[in-house]
Amino acid sequence: MPNTAPGAQRLAGGVDEDASPQAPARPATRAWRWAAVAVFLLVVVVLFDAYLHLSGTYAENSDEANILLMANDMLHGNVTLSGWNVSDVPFITTELPQIAVLVGIFGLRLGTAHIAAAMTYTLVVAVGMLLAKGRARGWPAVARMALALAIMLAPQPGVGIFVVIFSVGHIGTAVPVMLTWLVIDRLWPPGRTTVADLRRRWYVPVIVALLLGWALMADPLVLVIAVLPLLAVCLIRVVSSAVGGARRGGGLRGLRQGIADRLFEVSLAVAAGIGYVIVLIGRGVLSSAGGYHQQPVLYALDATRTWFWHSRVVVHGLLEMFGAYFVPGQDPQYPMTHLDQAIALTRLVTVVLAVWGACAIARRMFFRDADFVSQLLLAGIIANIFAYIPSTFAAHTALNTREIAPVLPFAAVLAGRMLGDRLVSGPLASVRLPRFARSWAGGGAASAHSLRVRLIAIPLVALFGWYSYGLFRQANTPPAPEPLAKLATFLENNHLHYGLGGYWEASVLTVETGGTVTVRAVTPACMQPYKWESKPSWYDAKLNSANFLLLSQEPGYFTQFAVNGVALQLLNNWYGPPAYPAGWPHYYKFGGYYWAPASKPPHELVKIYYYTAREYPGNLLTQLSRIAKVMNNPPTVACS
Repeated sequence: MPNTAPGAQRLAGGVDEDASPQAPARPATRAWRWAAVAVFLLVVVVLFDAYLHLSGTYAENSDEANILLMANDMLHGNVTLSGWNVSDVPFITTELPQIAVLVGIFGLRLGTAHIAAAMTYTLVVAVGMLLAKGRARGWPAVARMALALAIMLAPQPGVGIFVVIFSVGHIGTAVPVMLTWLVIDRLWPPGRTTVADLRRRWYVPVIVALLLGWALMADPLVLVIAVLPLLAVCLIRVVSSAVGGARRGGGLRGLRQGIADRLFEVSLAVAAGIGYVIVLIGRGVLSSAGGYHQQPVLYALDATRTWFWHSRVVVHGLLEMFGAYFVPGQDPQYPMTHLDQAIALTRLVTVVLAVWGACAIARRMFFRDADFVSQLLLAGIIANIFAYIPSTFAAHTALNTREIAPVLPFAAVLAGRMLGDRLVSGPLASVRLPRFARSWAGGGAASAHSLRVRLIAIPLVALFGWYSYGLFRQANTPPAPEPLAKLATFLENNHLHYGLGGYWEASVLTVETGGTVTVRAVTPACMQPYKWESKPSWYDAKLNSANFLLLSQEPGYFTQFAVNGVALQLLNNWYGPPAYPAGWPHYYKFGGYYWAPASKPPHELVKIYYYTAREYPGNLLTQLSRIAKVMNNPPTVACS
């Protein structure tokens, strides 16, 4: 598509009125092209190493552990995840196959999840740089890719890392979506489309349909950030072309010609619909083959209408992703030094560039010659944010902004495509220099021009180096210790090998010990199987025997688990004396403890342990249905 940025005509081959005639530039040799590929691959390798260290600064939890268990099951032949209750995002065609390969290489351990997270975000950055490059060549291509890289380079420790380089989530979905836009960008030439063009390149809509179906099968968010934006942008381009044809005096004939010029967009809209149909068929085939059971997406509008506070959460999360959240004291686990605050403040420049790039395409959104890919990216950003803010998803902490994680790479690519050319040929580069600068440069106009570019590049390169320093400073943070490692050893030493517990401890312990200590998650309300990333066979009393219940008092977002007191009392009654020796259940208290005030006078401090394992003489799995039956009858508290 034509680039409408200032200076774009000079970049495309136009003549600067102040420039003297020059000899045509020599085409890039094969050696230079291979050198560029080598540099790109080197950057990717270095980024992967840095992101692997960054991912390790956040301790894994059961979300990642369950993904590892699913990937391991897929690796051993259960490709359809038969018998699994997956979350509302199955990842069945994208990240799960990737992690299954990594489990086969590195083994079923928590460190594999860090490798997968670093690999995923590295792919996001690499594909984003290629998409930002577009069809540009030479220094404009370098500027575009460097600008996109600078924006995505260094999310902040804490929320930023959790959202983009830690959890298996929507950030990985950006890869197939950007690959789809990359296919459109590289395989279809800009300009009008004829029937002959469509016949010659019939495979492009087919590839788009398959890619969208592949991505949507893994993540329902693709409907919001890709399918609907593609339909909307195609409609905008068809309507703008038709209106333009009619306004130029063509009347009804011009209207028809305007629509005919947009046959490519029409074919892509059809491809989006076909991609959605592919997903419906794929899900039906999986269901008939006995595949996984997917939880519904719990999307709902927040009836409290506290959308202003939701917007604050969005701003907080996005600034963390951009590495630009400069307010100290937000996360005690990752205290911010003055140097960290300085880095975050300077990274506000990337936020400004991202907003600038979005505004640049927004003002040309309805122009006939607007960049197609940039339109798609902006539509995806708007749809993602405006679907998130009024929902109950935004009523939580900034950790939940993982739902809008694709906004970061989309904004980075958009800034690269819209602003990258201006860094080397725009108004800033065409500022006249004093005459002595011309003489010092050698007296030639060409030399003066190259000097102007260098003067602009110096602060940009310095800022990029400063950002790189911030990334590798964060990467030097010591890794988080393996979660619950000491607790796992404690349970194993006390011969507690299969039990029940809270979601956040269960699968982490199971993966960390390689199944030596296996804990299955139950609901806190009435000790029923937790139907989120689990298998019903885990709770089958004919296959397994669980003899302990792990309770957690450790403070934290991903830790506390306390079963309803009624359920515990029922177990005490059923397993108490005289049927069994006095003292059942046995209590094992582990770990550090904290002091909590007593509820009754005198208000002395009471010692509370982090973890308590309650051992029972029978198989707890045989009692789950009995507990549910009793607690679902009045006057006891109902199960939920």
